[in-house]
Amino acid sequence: MRRPMRILLVAVLALVPGLVACGSEAAGPPTSAAPSATQTVPVTPTSPTSPTSPTTVTPTSPTTVPTRPSSPSTPPTTAPATPPSQVLRVSAWSSEPLSVQHPTVPVARLVEVRSAHHTEGAMAYDRLVFEFTGSVPGYSVRYVTEVVSPGQGAVVPLRGQAFVEVVFYPAAAHNDNGVSTLRTSGSGGGLPALVQYRMSGDYEGYVHYGLGVDDRVAIRVMELANPYRVAVDIAS
Repeated sequence: MRRPMRILLVAVLALVPGLVACGSEAAGPPTSAAPSATQTVPVTPTSPTSPTSPTTVTPTSPTTVPTRPSSPSTPPTTAPATPPSQVLRVSAWSSEPLSVQHPTVPVARLVEVRSAHHTEGAMAYDRLVFEFTGSVPGYSVRYVTEVVSPGQGAVVPLRGQAFVEVVFYPAAAHNDNGVSTLRTSGSGGGLPALVQYRMSGDYEGYVHYGLGVDDRVAIRVMELANPYRVAVDIAS
């Protein structure tokens, strides 16, 4: 009895591999196992969106800071612009005597005298300004050998190589009480052409001024309004 049982056992063991192989084919190919919780799943990158046009940055030109020009050692002084509405009369440049009549009622009062050096284009000159209240008086401007005081007849000492006499009429440099109406000094100078000037007389409706100049040069006379003035320009 033991022999047949042993033979049967051997036969059964010989059939087992075949049965196992048949079972595997019937079941089909093995499927992929689901990833565990700790498994890293690669992420498939999505297709990129349409690239935007690159922004073009135009470099700005550097700011140029102008340098301050070097100022000349002696800047020229230019004549202040005179509005045409203020110019009443202007003479030509000349060294010949000039006389202008202006009947004035009441008498013009001299209140200021001032001088300065100016340039007008290529022309340089010294300007002596006489300012009046009321109106512009008559005047005469001429070169003389020497300036003489009208009240005393004495020679008025002046520095310079040539001399000019300026007389205003009817005019006064004082009020009815005999007090001077001048708000500025009645003398001055020290300019390239106008070396010195000073009042030489204020007598009986006439005001006299003596000018010492550097040389006998051309002179121009202007009448101005607002305020009333007589400007004597001496070329330098």
